[in-house]
Amino acid sequence: MMAWVDIYLLSLCDVLVTSGWSTFGYVAQGLGGLRPWILQIPDTKYGGACRRAVSMEPCFHFPPSYDDNKVGVRVDGSSTVVHCEDVGGGLKLVNL
Repeated sequence: MMAWVDIYLLSLCDVLVTSGWSTFGYVAQGLGGLRPWILQIPDTKYGGACRRAVSMEPCFHFPPSYDDNKVGVRVDGSSTVVHCEDVGGGLKLVNL
């Protein structure tokens, strides 16, 4: 119950700064409709301490891999699916 209270209170914030892989942050940003600032690791290529998320959608850290040769169908979601800001192999939905 206390975890839900913490997540709900985070979702009421005007600005949300989360760390990578933050479960509480992902749920709070989705619940509150927030585009969070993601705290970057020091050796990141972006230079700053924080980076603004592209959308409020949480990151799907371990998406299934599709073998196009076996399935016979090409999966192309380039306009609605991008890689996550905090996980290189993760995917998230965007509305560009």
